[in-house]
Amino acid sequence: MTTTFEKKIEILREKFFLSSSQANVSDIAESFISLTVSFNSRITEDEVKQTIRWVKADKASSASDISNRALQASLAELISVLTSLFNACVTHKYHSKQFKKTQTIVLRKSKKSDYIDSKTYRLIALLDIMSKALKSIMIKRLSDIVETHCMLSNAQMKVKRKRFVISTLDLLVDQVHTVWDCEIKYVIFMLSLDVVEAFNRVSHVRLLHTLKMKRTSSYIIEWTRSFLENRETSLIFDEQMSDMREINADISQRFLISSILFLFFNASLIEKCEALRIKIEVLDFVDDINILVYDRFTEEICRTLSKAHDICAKWACTHNATFASEKYELTHFTRKSKRFDMMTSIQIESSVIKSKSDVRVLEMQLNTKLQWDAHLRQIETNHVTRMLTLSHLEVFTWEAIFTKARQVYSAVVRSEIAFEALVWHQRDKKDELLSKQRRLKTLQNQTLRHVAEAFKRVNIKTLETETYMSSLHVHLNMLQNKITLHSRVNDRTQEIRQACELIRVRLTKVNRVISRSLVIKKIVLLNVFIQEDAKIQSRRRRHTLFFTTISTSDSIAITQYHKDQWNQRWEKYRERVANVNAISAQRSHLSNKMIKMRDDLQKAESILAMHIRIERIDLNTYLHSRNVSGTNSSRCNCEWSHQTTKHVLMHCSNWSHLRSRMLQDADFLNYWIIIVIMKSLKAVAKMMMKTKLLKQFKVTRTLVL
Repeated sequence: MTTTFEKKIEILREKFFLSSSQANVSDIAESFISLTVSFNSRITEDEVKQTIRWVKADKASSASDISNRALQASLAELISVLTSLFNACVTHKYHSKQFKKTQTIVLRKSKKSDYIDSKTYRLIALLDIMSKALKSIMIKRLSDIVETHCMLSNAQMKVKRKRFVISTLDLLVDQVHTVWDCEIKYVIFMLSLDVVEAFNRVSHVRLLHTLKMKRTSSYIIEWTRSFLENRETSLIFDEQMSDMREINADISQRFLISSILFLFFNASLIEKCEALRIKIEVLDFVDDINILVYDRFTEEICRTLSKAHDICAKWACTHNATFASEKYELTHFTRKSKRFDMMTSIQIESSVIKSKSDVRVLEMQLNTKLQWDAHLRQIETNHVTRMLTLSHLEVFTWEAIFTKARQVYSAVVRSEIAFEALVWHQRDKKDELLSKQRRLKTLQNQTLRHVAEAFKRVNIKTLETETYMSSLHVHLNMLQNKITLHSRVNDRTQEIRQACELIRVRLTKVNRVISRSLVIKKIVLLNVFIQEDAKIQSRRRRHTLFFTTISTSDSIAITQYHKDQWNQRWEKYRERVANVNAISAQRSHLSNKMIKMRDDLQKAESILAMHIRIERIDLNTYLHSRNVSGTNSSRCNCEWSHQTTKHVLMHCSNWSHLRSRMLQDADFLNYWIIIVIMKSLKAVAKMMMKTKLLKQFKVTRTLVL
């Protein structure tokens, strides 16, 4: 076992930045492309401003120590200099040596039994902000060229802007349903391939040759050549930093532009698979390659998959790539498994691959009938780990304000819960959708009560309002509308319909012999995609807003629309409970004002203020109503019949000496005003801690007061 820092760094360098062997490029002949795609090499000041302002202000910076916030603050004075610098880099087809220096943080992967093997670690790169801005501009230019001139296949979703993981999953699910909807019953098998060290083994010669054959401008080709050469990085591991060393890997997985370049690198593989005149579809999301084959007979599917894998093997030989056969996964999709032999396995090289009932595709678990139960089980399993992590954060950062804990929940926990739920959220029938939403809603309610440290008896609608966190149903609907908006703007839905229409045409006897290229031309000429197929439309359950015009404010309008819907439901709830002794929180309108007011409160003060407003607090009235052992009466120690927060703060004779100071700091005498003003809430929380009536705040009392 290695113990010294230097030896660990050397092992990590060999793992992540290995010097790969040379690819066989003997088949590449000298070629001259006379007609290349036009490229505007001029970068404007508006592009630079937009790109730099797009980066988050407090994002981690690299060794240059120039923070994003500092650069954004001085952008007015530096904009002309930065624009000139970027234009010089593009004009001279050169990527500055200073821009190639990065810092790389080595982090442990989660859910590993031990961390002796270097494979249990992953990297996060800290990039220079100016280098990041230049690469973002080049990414946008390259993506525009790819989309305008159709350089890459539609199956390669990642290269196109606004194409999310959801886009690839949508394409996969719609293709499966399209095959299922045909009159003749088919079964679909999917083979998932794993490329070993995909990014580290990319041949520069192959990549640049592919860019040239795709008629890419020489500005992009030569700038890419300069970008790939002579890069350096230092590793940060165990709170120590190594020296700056040259990276020997061919392209780095840490850069977004590397993902686009990798798609050019494996474009020939996708094109060769798509050129087969058989029932096969290929989905490529960077280095995740999934091959779908559909037929009436499983034996024919196995033969087709073997042919497709032979193509992959030949491509790997000429591109210095290796497929890990031990990591191959095979699954099938069918509504009626009894019609087909689901125990069929395929022989690839020396490995026998058996079909699995569940398979993981782009972090989502899929089962054979696309019922999403496997994905929901995976979410519930991962939720236990997320809750444990959140608990540890709260234990070691008690002084952290409540708004930060809420931010962690919103950015990490809820995003994970809702991740990829849109794939089934828009398709399922109402009863099935509500059933899945209830399972996810339970997870959100548990975490929200944990963050707010609220009792189980607290009404969830009240808790959502106090924490200003919308229900999962509203959140999913809002995300669905935004995805739909992006789909309309970027023609994602049309691309998916086109892919599904190709499958329908291929499965039609009349057009079965037509080549793929002629099918595409025929579809475009006949304008088949003006109206969506009725079967696909009936499967999708969308909560979609219909806009007459598309503008930049549409996304904001969608957010506001769902806030209004949430507000209407809250107002109806307030009207329903208005005559049943509504608590303090139920007297307030929906607003983020309470969250903003808590920015200046420490976590203990903020949580206590929330408990006072919700009136679910460890005082005798509430404890006696819940039959808590040891609480024999709801009476206060001053012999008043009910020990409530209002009584303790405003009337109890035992705390008159604390009340005078509290009212002086609060500047108000009305209880209902005191509990909605930040300054008053702070005074109320301090007084309640000093009373020592709440046992859970005994330790925090000495920290806060």
